[in-house]
Amino acid sequence: ITPSHLNSLLVSQSGNALLPRKVLFLGGEASSWDLIQRIRAGGACKVINHYGPTETTVGSLTFDVDGANFDSTRSLTVPIGRPIANTQVYLLDSRLVPVPIGVVGELFIGGAGGASGYLNQPEQTAERFVRNPFSTDRDARLYRTGDLARYLADGSIEFLGRLDHQVKIRGFRVELAEIEEVLSRNKMVQQAAVIAHQEKTGDKKLVAYFVPTAGSMVAAEELRGYLTEQLPDYMVPSVFIKLEKMPLTPNGKMDRRALPNPDEAIVPKEKPFVAPRNSAEETLAGIWAEVLKADRVGIHDNFFELGGHSLLATQVIARIRAAFEIQIGLRTIFESPTVAKLAEIIVEAKKEQTGGDELDSMLVDLEGMSDEEAERLLADETKHSGA
Repeated sequence: ITPSHLNSLLVSQSGNALLPRKVLFLGGEASSWDLIQRIRAGGACKVINHYGPTETTVGSLTFDVDGANFDSTRSLTVPIGRPIANTQVYLLDSRLVPVPIGVVGELFIGGAGGASGYLNQPEQTAERFVRNPFSTDRDARLYRTGDLARYLADGSIEFLGRLDHQVKIRGFRVELAEIEEVLSRNKMVQQAAVIAHQEKTGDKKLVAYFVPTAGSMVAAEELRGYLTEQLPDYMVPSVFIKLEKMPLTPNGKMDRRALPNPDEAIVPKEKPFVAPRNSAEETLAGIWAEVLKADRVGIHDNFFELGGHSLLATQVIARIRAAFEIQIGLRTIFESPTVAKLAEIIVEAKKEQTGGDELDSMLVDLEGMSDEEAERLLADETKHSGA
């Protein structure tokens, strides 16, 4: 059974009763250590993780989870193990040169299980079934899986995702599977998926989809903070979308094509717009609108849900420093990503910097105040500050 399918079954009331008594085979996609813990908590069956595409007769590598005495901290996901009998596996770079232990390479499979090619598709066959440079048999072929993997210290192999799931975000190479695995480690997340979404401007941004564990009320801001502590900024998704369940293909794998369109799911329609209530919020909202190229920004809008990312955050921080003449760190916008929260921090930072409360007026609600009252307030503030 695939991990995604099993995850969906285990959350039901009778989920544990579905586990086999003797042996459970997992395959079809990466298996998480969290899933292994759930299996062990619900049953005593032997668990074997296996890997192999249809082109190599499905099963090519296996990993005995219980018999390996393996330290789960050594790998992000459950290893796919070692090749079965009469099968050869190679991890190669772009020049078809073997990579050393710990270095990511593309996984190639040869041996008795390999197919001859694709029926009536000679070009695709030539692309995926290449000559085996490590065999003296000139007819020997290797199947190019398009999957990324690495050798672990004990010689077993860890699956790291698809070659076509490796994307570049603002110049950095990003493995989507790595973000998914870190996100899935959060106890409040049952399942996670991450995609690179192409915007109209041509830029790519990371979008995370998650299914919370039963009874969990985890919010997007919590998950963003969690990932910020464990991953570099460029690997933290800009948008987090909560789902009741992950879409699956008929054979139980996660169906990424069926994930909701992020453009339609970024800002819930029921979320009301709240205009700035004071000068600090008004200045901040103007900065955000300029940087994000938004028509308007409400005080409770989330910077990252509006399309912000770390590079744009640096522009916001620079403008804040110029507008308010204070020094605040980049991490501040990740920890307080709304205008309302950031305005409070700015005012407090200004007080600490000046040793006074000359910015108290920024937090005063100016709505409904007459010109005379505003002038009197300004005069009082000026007199109080000695300006």
